[in-house]
Amino acid sequence: MVKNVTVTVVGEQRTSREENNVEPIELVTRGSLHEKDGVFYLKYDEYYEDLEKPARNLLKFDKLGLDLTKKGEVSAAMSFRSGETREAFYSTPVGMMNISILTEGYQLVETEKGLGLVVVYVMDYGNECVSFNVLRITVE
Repeated sequence: MVKNVTVTVVGEQRTSREENNVEPIELVTRGSLHEKDGVFYLKYDEYYEDLEKPARNLLKFDKLGLDLTKKGEVSAAMSFRSGETREAFYSTPVGMMNISILTEGYQLVETEKGLGLVVVYVMDYGNECVSFNVLRITVE
């Protein structure tokens, strides 16, 4: 069964672990969620300031990890598994980047209201650390 849901995505990005003054980026939108055999599938659109069409996001996740696929003028394929480094790509109208993602922590919590995801990860580009990140997703 597909449920219409409210999706809240909050991302924090630091250039160093010690950085304290971080402005979180927040997105609140409508989406659809369904579950099959213990795996959740969440779909939602994400709009960017300078682009006409949204990116279509598909998150496939369970207790072990999260796979994110983004399609549109901004596209990406990323996989998050705690303690693992995975290769990923991120494409924008300006160009494409191949990046490495080390997932330091991943948690899926089911509540009475819905679901909560937290992903803590480090992004590397060209063997250099680009950012330390925390991603929080709430589905209600």
